[in-house]
Amino acid sequence: MSDPGKLDDFISSPLFLKILSVIIAFSFWFYATGSRTEETTRTMTVPVEYVNAPPQTTLKTAVREAQISLTGPQRVLSSIEQDSVYCEVDARGLSVGQYRLAVHPVVPKNVTLTEVKPTHVDIELVRFVERLVPVEVVVEKELPAGLYLDMVEVVPKNVSVRGSEKDLAKIGSARITPTMEELRASGELTLEVTLVQSAEFEDDVVVEPRSVRLRAVLAEGLPKKDVPVSARIVGKPTDDYRLKAVVVEPAMVTVEGPLVKLNALKKIDTETIDITDISKEQSMVIPLRMPEDPLLKVIGTTSVQVNVLLTPFTVTRLMSGLSVAVEGRSVYPGWTVEPEAVSVTIEGISSEMNALESKELLVQPYVNVTNLVSRRLTVPVLVRNSAGGRIRVVKVEPERVTVIANVQ
Repeated sequence: MSDPGKLDDFISSPLFLKILSVIIAFSFWFYATGSRTEETTRTMTVPVEYVNAPPQTTLKTAVREAQISLTGPQRVLSSIEQDSVYCEVDARGLSVGQYRLAVHPVVPKNVTLTEVKPTHVDIELVRFVERLVPVEVVVEKELPAGLYLDMVEVVPKNVSVRGSEKDLAKIGSARITPTMEELRASGELTLEVTLVQSAEFEDDVVVEPRSVRLRAVLAEGLPKKDVPVSARIVGKPTDDYRLKAVVVEPAMVTVEGPLVKLNALKKIDTETIDITDISKEQSMVIPLRMPEDPLLKVIGTTSVQVNVLLTPFTVTRLMSGLSVAVEGRSVYPGWTVEPEAVSVTIEGISSEMNALESKELLVQPYVNVTNLVSRRLTVPVLVRNSAGGRIRVVKVEPERVTVIANVQ
């Protein structure tokens, strides 16, 4: 039987206390190590990033966040910062339209993704375009009878409107609406631009600039408007020509009358000009046709100068099997041409081409053998054009032929 005294001495000895301390330390170490390596789960709400959207488009979606669950060691999960985890939706290669795309979580190493909600998102790609819209001046409550706006200047004349194609299709006009009090005060006005639209916009529509400057004078009498002049042309030139352009000088005339009728007036016509079978350009003074409405009156000139410009109408013809002639002095008694015939494409005005006959030989292909010493040589095909400027040689096929000297 062991001695109790010795056991008590051992328990109270420094050696026992050191052994006990080591055992306790190892116990705590194993416990801590085990708790760190034990796998746990962490659920996080993270942002959804949409990448690679096509240029000049905007991406529409209701989903901006996703919920993910990660599994891994507790010490790793607890060290993950919120902004280091996110989800990505890739729109690469897509065009305008609606799509359902997969959500791809981006997570750190040493953890496992166990769940993501939602797994897919619905998006719509909408094309954003820019359009210039002219600014209209519309007086609030309209102008009293006998007054009109003269010397109207809007700076800038157009505003840039940027938005989706669907929204821009809803825009009818852009306008500013000065009041009578503002107009009577004269001077320069800065007014906000308002869009006239057929329906509510679905997305943001940006107008630049938001305000424009207006300079205008309230004048008494009937309003005036500059209206383009349209030349009334009937008939057509000869077959050798086509109508190139009709130039009217002056191109605009001033018309006076009630504002409602002026707004409906789009042009002023000339009297009818008959160009049937003309073969050269014409310049003439033509009277204007007065508006049918007696309340509308042309101010100033009652006639304009009209210049009718023509352009030649040309046709082409392929002349096949034309024999190639040999010309020039040579040391050899004769030459053989291979191939013996070529095709020539010519171009000219219609009447000249219709009158042309092959037997006239107005176009003659030939080769020149002057000073040729080689017995066999490839040379270019030349074309003699007896028609002068009336007919133009467009192409020779083949462009080069072989000439062979006859030595016997």
